[in-house]
Amino acid sequence: MKIRHTVSKIKIAVFIVAGLLGIYAALGFYVLPMLVKSKLPAFVEQETGRKASLAAVSFDPFSLQLSLQGFELQEPDGQPFTLFDDFYIDIDALQSISQSALVIDKVSLNKPVVRIARDKGGAFNFKDLFKSNNEAEREDTAVFPLNIAKLSITEGKLDWEDVHFNSPEKETVYPINLNIENFTTQAADNSSNFGLTLELNSGGKLDWQGVIGLNPLSSSGRIKLDNVPLPRIRALALQDVVQQDLQGYELLEADYKADYVDDKFNVSVNQGKFELRDFQVSETAQDKALVKMLKFAVTGIGFNLEKHELTIESVSANDADVKAWLNAEGVLNYQALLPVAKAGATPTEPEQTPWNIKVGNIVLDNFGLSFEDRTLKKPVTLTAKPINLKLENFSNTAGASLPFQLNAQVNETGSIKLDGNAVIEPLSAQLAVDVKDIALENFQAYVDKFARLDVIDGTLAVDGKVAVAKSAEDKLDIKFTGNSQIARLLTRDQLKNKDFVKWENLTLSGIDVDLTANQYSAETLTINKPYARVIIKQDKTVNFGDILIADKSVRKGKHNANVQAAKSAQAKISKPEFKLGKIQIVDGSSDFSDLSLILPFSAQIKSLDGGASHISSDQKSTVKVDLKGTAYDLAPVDVKGEISPYLGDYDVTVKFTGMPMPLISSYMVQFAGYKVEKGKMTLELNYKVANRELTASNNILIDKFELGEKVENPNAVSLPLELAVALMKDADGKIKLHVPITGSLDDPKFSVSHIVVDALVNSIGKVISSPFRALASLIGSEQDLSTISFAAGDAVLSKQQIGKLDDLAKALKTRSVLDLEIKGAAFQEQDWPEVSDDALYDQLKRIKAAEINKQGGRKIRAEHVVISDQDYRRLMEQLFVEKFPLMVEKSLLGATRLVGSKADTSTDEFYAVAKQKLSAIIKPEEQRLKSLAAERAQAIANYIVQKGGIANERIFILDTAIDPQREGNGIVSLLSLRAD
Repeated sequence: MKIRHTVSKIKIAVFIVAGLLGIYAALGFYVLPMLVKSKLPAFVEQETGRKASLAAVSFDPFSLQLSLQGFELQEPDGQPFTLFDDFYIDIDALQSISQSALVIDKVSLNKPVVRIARDKGGAFNFKDLFKSNNEAEREDTAVFPLNIAKLSITEGKLDWEDVHFNSPEKETVYPINLNIENFTTQAADNSSNFGLTLELNSGGKLDWQGVIGLNPLSSSGRIKLDNVPLPRIRALALQDVVQQDLQGYELLEADYKADYVDDKFNVSVNQGKFELRDFQVSETAQDKALVKMLKFAVTGIGFNLEKHELTIESVSANDADVKAWLNAEGVLNYQALLPVAKAGATPTEPEQTPWNIKVGNIVLDNFGLSFEDRTLKKPVTLTAKPINLKLENFSNTAGASLPFQLNAQVNETGSIKLDGNAVIEPLSAQLAVDVKDIALENFQAYVDKFARLDVIDGTLAVDGKVAVAKSAEDKLDIKFTGNSQIARLLTRDQLKNKDFVKWENLTLSGIDVDLTANQYSAETLTINKPYARVIIKQDKTVNFGDILIADKSVRKGKHNANVQAAKSAQAKISKPEFKLGKIQIVDGSSDFSDLSLILPFSAQIKSLDGGASHISSDQKSTVKVDLKGTAYDLAPVDVKGEISPYLGDYDVTVKFTGMPMPLISSYMVQFAGYKVEKGKMTLELNYKVANRELTASNNILIDKFELGEKVENPNAVSLPLELAVALMKDADGKIKLHVPITGSLDDPKFSVSHIVVDALVNSIGKVISSPFRALASLIGSEQDLSTISFAAGDAVLSKQQIGKLDDLAKALKTRSVLDLEIKGAAFQEQDWPEVSDDALYDQLKRIKAAEINKQGGRKIRAEHVVISDQDYRRLMEQLFVEKFPLMVEKSLLGATRLVGSKADTSTDEFYAVAKQKLSAIIKPEEQRLKSLAAERAQAIANYIVQKGGIANERIFILDTAIDPQREGNGIVSLLSLRAD
């Protein structure tokens, strides 16, 4: 009975357990899923205010596996906020009990979708999900015990919408896959493996593999962000910071370690790599790129936040083009692109621990720079390509040396090379500079700002060494030693379009510059073949004043203030000290013009050699000058002496030897009112100034001097110069003058030019004894001996003119110092009708020569042709018919005759008319008239020499004249007397 009773109890217990299990199973498999499916959406809507839906729920109460399918949570406007296809969780109950924690074998979320949006005000679409709860705000430091063996998210999707920026943006991240293994909140220093991959719909991938720990918070692994378009980075995250259009792709990958311990965040990076490919920056998408770069790469990145260390193996960039400009206001275009600090912002306090930065090498290859200066009326564009830069072992450690090399081609023809070492802290640099063939014409617009001058050609070169160091006063100490050169300089003034200043080569060697000390020195300034065009204008100003452009910013009201400000600023700076060993001029030249004279004067100085030495800012310095050249390619010029520019003392000797005086005729007109027809002058001037007192001597030697025509000048000295010259000549025909002058430079009435003029007038006045025009009276003649008359078209002396020449010869014999000049003359109106017959005859000879040459054989020139009487008549008839066809006709027998007349080619009347008409149409020939004038001059000269007994050396035939000025209508050749 007991057994049966016991069995009965067991059966009852089994039935009860089975029933309970059945009830549990029914509740788990059916009731609970139904309740969750029906109540969960309502609960979610109650808590969030948003509608939710759930397609299916399954639960295994025995294995504690829960699955939710088809969940969706909507936004207030009905759009989906989040949804997923399937959520699965597998709880290990036994392990949970044994570990006193929630142990989950697996959590998976399949195809979740989340939509995140931000409105204009910057609020997110999930803001309303977070409700205020004071109790929830209380800090609860207890960590829920949780262990998850495996957590995964598969094929997740994130839709991002942002209208907060000026340009609304959308982006889709798909797929998102996340795997985490051995996640726990219990064990300290227990890390979980994880992997995260995702892709942006617009391009780019993230691959993040590593481990993560929660106690303490830490992570390590490798992260790679590849092929991310820069426009998307800017559009999604940097619109407020970066206003420019960015193009290109980014790569970032690195091994990292990070943790958060004792309220400190530490991170370190190893083997990092960052790349930009096909990089471009533009102000807007429609503008041309400001920066284009094929590739920028940073490799071997090491970073330690705790130790403040950054190490980089290499930085490289290649094939870049950069465009920059100064706008009209002088602002660099990149300055406007940089973010501006907000007004009132508190500056960030400097870090206490400095960073240690090291870079193995930096290489820039094939860079290009195009710079445009738009501040000028005509913008200037400067280009530099290729630019190659190499730096090694960069470090900001104090005293670390940084070797570098820079090579750049400038404006296609020039080049710049820098090679040296630099130290960042304290700042210093030592570098070699080599600049070659920088074309100066590219800088024309800068010249236009201050000079009306065109730079046609010229190149700049500089070589030397530059030293830069930061002084104790936090100022830069800059020094330079080396050489500079400007070759093939050619400038042309814009007013006359003529060469202004030019040279073949200018070299400044042995340069030593110390900017901090304001000291400048050089050994030699050599100028090879320099040239300058100097013009003294009518108002006594020099043409340099026309070339230079006055500063329009200087106005009368501001002038004094500007001067005072300049003096005040200058007083704070030490006076510059300069020293130049010597200036060497090789084969210099100049075109000099003085338009202020009554007769404008021009001269050329060539073959100028020599220079100056001992040029210095020393107040006691004395400059030594030694120059040699030639004036007009004829007269040697020597300049020697010493000048004390600061003391005002000088001792200079200037010597001109054999100067052709007609070439300086303008100055003679200014002094005496006469041109110079002939003569050579040797002039030695010695001027000494000591203690403001002038002592000078002027030694003048004039050989074969002859005055030219008189020029009206009211300021000229009033002297009978013709007679003075004749009487001042010695037996050799030379005039010697010694003109000493003295005076005080402090005398307000002192003028060197006036003193010299007075001294010359006094010297000349002493030797004047009788008037020059009394020559004829010496022989008792009252005839006008200045002209010889001729018959029209003739060069034969008449008896009356022979008588005048006899009287002239007698007068010349009494004054052996006088020479006779003969200027043969012819007059077109009177002489040409008489010589035109010869011109007609020569024309017929040319026609005959042409006929002979057409027949072939030996060629003959017209002047060698002999015309017979028969040919003369034939050619005359032929030429007359050709020139006057309306005046002739043919007779019945075919003979040529004059119209309206019986005169034909058989009569002299025909040829007389033909000759008269043909001669009349021949234009006067200047050379034939000059020949007639020359014959008349020769006839006069021959008679004076052969019959008058005057030495041939005293007779000069001048250049002939056609229609010279004369009194009356006489056909005369002009005679003039000049002293030998």
